[in-house]
Amino acid sequence: MAAKEFDDAIMWYDQQSEGLGKRFKKTVKNSIEKIRNNPEWYLKESIDLYKTYIPKFPYKVLFTVEKHEIIIWAIAHMHRKPWYWQSRIR
Repeated sequence: MAAKEFDDAIMWYDQQSEGLGKRFKKTVKNSIEKIRNNPEWYLKESIDLYKTYIPKFPYKVLFTVEKHEIIIWAIAHMHRKPWYWQSRIR
């Protein structure tokens, strides 16, 4: 689901302005790389769920850290349907 949200957002931004989708994609990927390097540095959305805000875009990445794995549950727009992604988490 998070991958589809990501792809949909890239397409939407591309429709708004040429190159904007590419910039969004790069910004999100940079944020995910930072998560990989230090996942527990981030703010907590809830007890086990971390979040990071995407610079210059109204999105956040929601993820958990499980053993040696990072699971991205959502790349969520912060002003649409808050908490819609909660049903994804076990």
